[in-house]
Amino acid sequence: MWNPNTRSCCPDSHMARPRAVSTVDLHIHTTCSDGSLAPAEVVQECVTSGMQVVALADHDITDGIPMAAPLAEAAGIHLVPAVEINTEFEGSEVHVLGYWIALDSPALQEHLRRIREARLERNRRIIARLAEVGCHISEERVREIAGEGSVGRPHLAAALVEAGCAESVPDAFDRYLGRRGVAYVARYRITPEEAIAQVRQAGGLPVLAHPGNLGRDHLITDLLAAGLRGVEAYHSDHTSDQAAHYVAMAKRLGLLVTGGTDTHGNYAAGGSAIGSVPVPEWVGEGILAARPR
Repeated sequence: MWNPNTRSCCPDSHMARPRAVSTVDLHIHTTCSDGSLAPAEVVQECVTSGMQVVALADHDITDGIPMAAPLAEAAGIHLVPAVEINTEFEGSEVHVLGYWIALDSPALQEHLRRIREARLERNRRIIARLAEVGCHISEERVREIAGEGSVGRPHLAAALVEAGCAESVPDAFDRYLGRRGVAYVARYRITPEEAIAQVRQAGGLPVLAHPGNLGRDHLITDLLAAGLRGVEAYHSDHTSDQAAHYVAMAKRLGLLVTGGTDTHGNYAAGGSAIGSVPVPEWVGEGILAARPR
């Protein structure tokens, strides 16, 4: 089982690290949100894998970018500042990626702070509901499991497994934390349109993340009027046919094509490694050329 607090970039001895097949990865998470590698470790992995264009896109936080940027620059790697904002549409999670955001945007940082604080309050309510059904975990222990990152349901799930209330993280979600779980608490809701507006206000380019997971292609055209600028065609959850489909759709609509692994660094648990999704070099060239002037 994956330990969300692990800091090692080395897989278990019986798990080979997935091979890098691309020099472009525009969707990487760090310990600042729910990844298992610190920003400096991510840069080291990028160096080892021969990456050329990458983006740190942590959930609702940008703290890892200033840590990684000087290291990436020294290594000759193009680091695109990014963020992944969690939103909701018709009862489903929709993630909006924001590329080339101004990290010092007060409005964006206030929005992200509000989302993170709402998540902490949600976690407290979940812990209280768990106690009501006899599953006692402490907020302190959950924070320890999360380490430097922001606390989320995966860390609550790990605490439930540790406490003997669940057999595995998926079991914890099925029985307690998922939408039909006995301790489920609805999250703070923000719409995709609101996230797009936040990214644009910060001077960034809003992109719809992993649309193949949604199965709602009409959302792409619906969000054009809100200012959507791109789609993530290449992703670890997309088949080659899906990637081609979204590339064609993006070209038809005049949208930017992006792609990345969405790696969280937990290779020993079968997670994607940096550069392990075949993102073409032209995607990296495109994101660099699209940098707002």
